[in-house]
Amino acid sequence: MGITKHDTVFLFHAKKSGVDFTNTAMLGRQVLYAAHSDIDACISKFGFDMKKSNQLHFKDDYSEPLFETLGANSIDSIDYSDYEGATIIADLNKPNPSGLNQRFTCILDGGTIEHIFNFPVAIKTCMDAIKVGGFFLGVTPANNQMGHGFYQFSPELIYRVFSEENGFRVRQLLLSADAENSKDQEWFEVPDPKNVKSRVMLVNNKPITMRYIAEKIAQKDVFAITPQQSDYTATWERHEALENNDAAAAGGILRMMIRKYVPYGIKVFGTRVINFFTKPRAKSSSIGIIDPEHFRRVDI
Repeated sequence: MGITKHDTVFLFHAKKSGVDFTNTAMLGRQVLYAAHSDIDACISKFGFDMKKSNQLHFKDDYSEPLFETLGANSIDSIDYSDYEGATIIADLNKPNPSGLNQRFTCILDGGTIEHIFNFPVAIKTCMDAIKVGGFFLGVTPANNQMGHGFYQFSPELIYRVFSEENGFRVRQLLLSADAENSKDQEWFEVPDPKNVKSRVMLVNNKPITMRYIAEKIAQKDVFAITPQQSDYTATWERHEALENNDAAAAGGILRMMIRKYVPYGIKVFGTRVINFFTKPRAKSSSIGIIDPEHFRRVDI
């Protein structure tokens, strides 16, 4: 687990976006892989009045000085073991570690949560540990990193977990295939599949990292309502509308008639033909063939 130069850019971008690092916790004590020159480049790029790397005290190879630059007054690290000198020893597979509720303004998952088997319990603990107005920052594997941890995650999961029902909203979700040369780095903003009414999918052959900013907007009972994949929720709602002959909820009379009476195979074939001629496609040099409505190139 560690913070790369691209993670450093993301953290400074998060700071510029309003993330409060005052009371920060890392999941796992994060090694600092970014060079001091990478930190100084971010300070220059983002225009903050901060300590330069030569003003920081790097007592070891870990990331606390970076968070000091970002404005942290206190910096904790949460881990199962004390092998890297974490300040809070807790098994996040188990619920409710003592003393963590509403304690932090920011929690960074710099590549830890995918290694925790009991993911729903671990992420709930983190969400409960953030103060209202605070933030969860995630850096986690998406595509083509099988074997790195227990899991690879999707935008659908992140948007359903950090939802208003759970007291959060996703400020921004970014995907990238991290380039060795930072000048070649491409960042893609990804929307909520629920809003675009479509699965947001990517099939490619390069390791993809997902980074996201989620803000806590209210204190809620996290997962009191179990998250459901958005396209299935929409399918169930359409089915109920058809059962009740509710044309408005089914998308209009014509759509209701098609959905009720046209054979399934014909509907599938028709959808594929329509998508072939109407679905936009673009090629990215870093992540492959994409739907530009789902993956929008942004500069950060």
